[in-house]
This record gives sequence, C-alpha cells and structure tokens, in this order.
Amino acid sequence: MRVILSVLILLCSLPLFAVEQFSVLFVNPSVKAEPFWQKVTAVMQAAATHSNVRLDIIYGGCNRHIQLEELRHYLKYNATPDYVVLINYPGGAEQSMNLLESHKIKFITLEETILGAERQQIGKPSEHFKYWLAEVYHDNFEAGIQLGKALFDNAKQAKQEPKFVAINGHYGTESDTRSNGLSHYLRTQHVELEQVVYANWNKTEATEKVRRLLHRYPQTNVIWCASDLMALGALDAVKEKSGKRYFIGGIDWLDDNLRLIEQGRLTASVGGHFMMGAWALISLVDHHNGHPYLQTHHEIKFKLGVITNQNVTSYHWLSDITDWSVIPFDAFLLRNTRNAEYRFDFDTLQTLLTEKPALH
Repeated sequence: MRVILSVLILLCSLPLFAVEQFSVLFVNPSVKAEPFWQKVTAVMQAAATHSNVRLDIIYGGCNRHIQLEELRHYLKYNATPDYVVLINYPGGAEQSMNLLESHKIKFITLEETILGAERQQIGKPSEHFKYWLAEVYHDNFEAGIQLGKALFDNAKQAKQEPKFVAINGHYGTESDTRSNGLSHYLRTQHVELEQVVYANWNKTEATEKVRRLLHRYPQTNVIWCASDLMALGALDAVKEKSGKRYFIGGIDWLDDNLRLIEQGRLTASVGGHFMMGAWALISLVDHHNGHPYLQTHHEIKFKLGVITNQNVTSYHWLSDITDWSVIPFDAFLLRNTRNAEYRFDFDTLQTLLTEKPALH
C-alpha cells in the first residue's frame, strides 16, 4: 500500500501533460546575441523544461545558406529529433523542407515568411510536404498597420501633422509585408510616406539610415521601424536633433523599448510574437500525446498587441518576468481544457500569471 501511495504521489507531482518525453530541434534563424530571438529561445526553453521535452537549438546566422548547412550538419551528426521548429527563409524554403522530408521528420514553421510564386511551389502545410504539420504565425501586414496607426494617433494627439519615413528590415517577405501594412494604412489617412529604406535589422545601420533621411526630409517627425532594435537606432539618430519631438516605434516588445516608452522617449511597440516558439511547442505536446488538432488544423494564427505610453503600465507584469518557467504552459494545452481552439493571447496569459502569488 505504501508503495502504491508513493507512486501516486510521484505521478501527481509530474506535469499534467508529460506523458512521454520527445525531442524537438529549434532552428533559431538568427545569432545567439540577437535580443528578440534570444527571448524567443528563452521562453521556448522554459516551455520545453515544463513539458518534459528535450530541446536542442542551432542558429541560422541570419542567412538562408548558413541555416541550411547548420541543419544538414546537425542531422548528419546527431540523433534524429522527433520534430523540428524553424522559420523558412525566402529562397530556401523548399531546400530546407525537402531535407526534413528526406529524414521523415515532422516539422512546424514559424511566421508566414513565404508568399507569391515560392509559396505556390511549397503549398500549404501537409499539401506538398506530408511531414509539414502546421504554420504558427501572426499577421505581419496587420502589425505594420497597428504600428503606423499608433504613431499617427500619437502625433495627432500632440497636434502635429505626421510626416512619415520607414526603416525596413531586409529585402524579404516578412519586412516588406510589414511596411506594406504601413503604406496601406497611410493611404487610408491620405498621408504620404516619404521613403522606405532597409537597415537589415541592424541598430547601427538604422542610425545611419535615419540620419540620412532626416537630412533629406527635414520635416520628418514620425519614424516607423520594422523592429524594436532598429527603433533604438532611430532614437540614437534623433538625439542629435534638439528641440524637436519625434514619434518612433518598432515591432518586438523588447524590454529596453518598453522602458523607453514609459519614459516618453519612444512612442510605441507592437509585439507578443516572442511567444511563438512556445506556442509551437505546446501544439506539439498535444500532437505527440494524441490530440487530433494538428491533423485537421494546419494553421495557428495569433494576434499581436500594441504598447504605447497610454497602456504601458498595464504591461508591467511582462517586464517583471525574469524566469519564464513561471508561465503555466500546461494551461494552454487543448487536452487540459475544453477549448476547441488554442487561446494564444496575452489577455489569457496575464490572467493566468496574476493568479500566481508572485513572478520570479
């Protein structure tokens, strides 16, 4: 009886969904020191530990050729993982997915990075690649609109006529879709976008590009950036312009940017997608343990939020988290709820966290 009781206690102490350990390889498309992807990785690692998943990570070096070679190298010299989570680089999606198919590895892609003719070639998840389970993504076009609107509204509230320039990431689907969202929004407001330039997601390059734009368009007072890191670069550039107010925003919800928004030095940040690796992992936990969702649903779309100085204090709980294991990841599992769809949103996350006694 004592043995049986001990076993029951042990079972009850385990995570509710940790039926069987499995392995996941996360292909981080960037480098270790990049702030946004570092955060994505940290949250995903916490989710993996919480769910008894063995997580390995390799880095794509911000380049589709490097990423493909790193993936080949890993699969050649390591045990085959049960699943892979990765972002497809435009121009390299088919090669990466063919490689995974040849190894018969099920995989999930993050972000909807492939559009146009290349998208027609690869199709949708499970259409041409049977091991492609799903795509977990947010709407980059809508993110561009959200940021543009926040900057526009803040300029108007300050009784200034918005004069926009835009700093984009690289020449690719993700960043172009974001700036296309901005262009669409400005047309609805009958506002001209002076110019879009590319800074390759780089803070220093963004600083230099903004300096040039301000020289070319001295009336500029709104600087839309496709990432928070580039928004920090834009802020460095306008420090040289005393006596004028600039409205600057980016996408990513970096901690530094949220602090600067609260201080009134930056205007807005759109984000929430740093959780996408964890969202993908949660869906894999359900799938691996027999939940049928990914058999019939091949897209998991989640919404981003906008933080400005009007609501930044409502997100203090987010900045307070230093240990991501505080998140009750199992609460998002479909097999632990009666939900028919995943509720990957920050209202749900905030409610769950505020029910806890403290953040660590």
